[in-house]
Amino acid sequence: MWSPSPNMKVCFVTTGATAPFTALIESVLKPSSIDAFKDAGYTHLLIQYGTAKNVFDSSMGSVRSQLQPEAGKEGLIVGGFDFNPDGLKTQFKLVGDSKGVVISHAGSGSILEALRYQLPLIVVPNTALLNNHQEELAVAMEKSKYLLKGDIQQLAPAIRKSEEFRNKMGQFPPITSGRHRETKSFGAIMDETLGFLE
Repeated sequence: MWSPSPNMKVCFVTTGATAPFTALIESVLKPSSIDAFKDAGYTHLLIQYGTAKNVFDSSMGSVRSQLQPEAGKEGLIVGGFDFNPDGLKTQFKLVGDSKGVVISHAGSGSILEALRYQLPLIVVPNTALLNNHQEELAVAMEKSKYLLKGDIQQLAPAIRKSEEFRNKMGQFPPITSGRHRETKSFGAIMDETLGFLE
């Protein structure tokens, strides 16, 4: 992995280690997403691809030329890895230090971990999963201003919104502190999503 540097801006993408969300890998490596990263000043894109290295390699092949610097824009350095048995602390720290963003599948464990580090977070529900609450959870969390919900078909709008979201996270009191009327606690959102509340 890369050493932090002053001009670095990192997006870290976690797709899940055990059952990787391959459509998310393909989505972040679409030309429209690469353009959005470059427009927002990102210099590095790190993808935890789990067991889907073949999808990562194939997607990289189609955008490699687009990663190069061009008029008025830096190039984008892309790296990937399988599974880190030590967890993702190093990656989250790199995002925080570089004032970047995390893009994640909408699993509650991944969401909680990113929020614990107080990082701007874009979650992308895997709507292909049967009997899955990812869409409901992502919608409720975005409505309560904990995160941004991304669309697997077109991630660029969420990538572009993430800088504004980062600035709002710096407000006091924080938008996720519960002091704002429209903000629900994370626990209340989970209970409602899982059907524990009427």
